[in-house]
Amino acid sequence: MIINFSDDQDEVKVSKEAVALLKQGLQAVAKLHKLSAKTEVSVSLVNDEVIHVLNKDYRGIDRPTDVLSFALDEAEEPQEIGGPETHLLGDIIISAETAVRQGREYGHGFNRELVYLGVHSLLHLLGYDHMNKEDKAVMRQEEEKALQMIHLSQADLDRGTGKDDPDHFAVAVVDAEPEKSVKKGKQKDTASEKIKPVKNRKKSDNNAKEGKKSMGRKDVKATDKTIKKLFKKVLKTRENAYVPFSNFKVGAAVLTKSGDIYTGCNVENSSFGLTVCAERVAMFNAAAAGVRPREITMLLVAADTEDVTSPCGACRQVMAEFEIPVIVMANIRGDMKTVSLEELLPFSFKAADFA
Repeated sequence: MIINFSDDQDEVKVSKEAVALLKQGLQAVAKLHKLSAKTEVSVSLVNDEVIHVLNKDYRGIDRPTDVLSFALDEAEEPQEIGGPETHLLGDIIISAETAVRQGREYGHGFNRELVYLGVHSLLHLLGYDHMNKEDKAVMRQEEEKALQMIHLSQADLDRGTGKDDPDHFAVAVVDAEPEKSVKKGKQKDTASEKIKPVKNRKKSDNNAKEGKKSMGRKDVKATDKTIKKLFKKVLKTRENAYVPFSNFKVGAAVLTKSGDIYTGCNVENSSFGLTVCAERVAMFNAAAAGVRPREITMLLVAADTEDVTSPCGACRQVMAEFEIPVIVMANIRGDMKTVSLEELLPFSFKAADFA
């Protein structure tokens, strides 16, 4: 399984050992459930402020929690046609600050708490839940199976196994700042539920800071599942760009009404005029599969630019031909801006003009 890890907060010092254990726990789940090596999951550490905003926006819960799961592999999710063979399972977002508090409160330390939250959340992405007693018991068993593989199960804790092992029970965050007070009490089942967007949700007024990366977008929510999936597909496809002359890689993807995704990257040629942009490759791939004008609902394009990537005039004309209503311009850091076709190419010339 491919694990994309990012530490997007500055409040807690997270050791390399802790990150390594987290990845081992996730790989244990992958092994138990026979996940393909091309299965991909993203794990982000954030602070309480960021996870609070996400909870408020997507669950209607006005407080921080320990972990959230955003599934990208559900029945209603769009399917990719062609492009790199990857299985995007979803995103795991963990509050490092909450993991510190809970690790101390439950007496097993930050490292084990971090691993537990990752394992728990990955199981959510695989369809497990704890909404009733029976489901909770099954999920707990699966958690223990994975944790046993890396000697961090509850049984290991009860036996005291590894308590002197710095890799498993290191005081990795003893000097972490800020240190917040911990309320004593019994451990609650506070770990994530798989996120289902709240209907009629309003955008939060909070401008949460996320450390090294900003989850803020110009016009698009970072956690909008469809756009996020398109963006990840674009980044993957962009790596296949053939750019021996410019070294400027661009990726693009289109989404159809039927829920299919077609991707494309730019392909350069020694006869420069024959170079084809990523946007047109994506649209032509869709056309080759039988997609026709008004059947594409969105196009997303991204490159390594300071601002968002703007399509060239030729690509805009092809977008007009296919009458794509929404265009998302992005860069590889995740800044995004949405525009309509009319905004991108006013007074465009389309097939309808022949009539």
